[in-house]
Order: sequence, then structure tokens, then C-alpha cells
Amino acid sequence: MNAHLNSLSTAGSALDGSEDNNNKVSKFWSGPFSARLDFSETDKNYILHADLPGIPKEQVNISIKEDVLTLSGERSSKHEEKDEHKHIVERSQGKFVRSVRLPQDANVEDVKATMNHGVLELVIGKKAREEGVKTINIH
Repeated sequence: MNAHLNSLSTAGSALDGSEDNNNKVSKFWSGPFSARLDFSETDKNYILHADLPGIPKEQVNISIKEDVLTLSGERSSKHEEKDEHKHIVERSQGKFVRSVRLPQDANVEDVKATMNHGVLELVIGKKAREEGVKTINIH
């Protein structure tokens, strides 16, 4: 299992390039976004939790290609401060991509996804292990 946890990797985390990364004035700027992942295992499943605060489930993409699970999406935020002397509107936008190589016994046909309160949960079933010894006939 430790080998699987060590294989968690960030495939990419980038901004769209329109914001200034050196903006020291804004107290609302969130900077690059990297989804935090927890990966655990039970007897029958692998479970992945991803913290995606402020991202609606409609903006989260989940794909599996060649045993690599990829989560991607985009978040944007807007903060507005207004009183009789000032009106400040600040926006930020960040994209994220995280990829995880799934264990060999992960069943990519048995994946369930739910999202509650900014936490994405993926339950990935395990393939049934073949028990016993396989005999081979000579022809």
C-alpha cells in the first residue's frame, strides 16, 4: 500500500496566466491551487478523498486512462468590498490537475463518486483475486 501512496503525484497545477503571481497587495489572492488527496484501502475497495473547497461538482472532471486516475477542474472566486468611500472587487481563478496511478487490482469498471461539502470521495472496487493453483493441461 505504501508504494501506492508514494505514487500520488501532481500532474500539473497552474494558473491561466492572467493574474500576477507577485501580487503582494491583495489579501484575497489564493495563488495556485493543488487539490489535497487522501488515499486509503479496505478489504474490498480503495478510497480516495480530494479536498476541493469552493468547486462545484459540475466543474470537476474525473477520468481513468491506462490505470491512471486524473482529477481536474477549475475554481474561481470573487470578493467584493463596498462602503461609502471605496469599492473593491477582486477575482481569482485557478486550475488544478492531480493524477494517481491506481494499484493493479483496482477495478476501473467499479468506481463510485460522491461530493459533499467540498470533499470528493471516490470508491474504487478491487478485482477479485484468483484463489488456488491454476493447472495447465499439456496437449
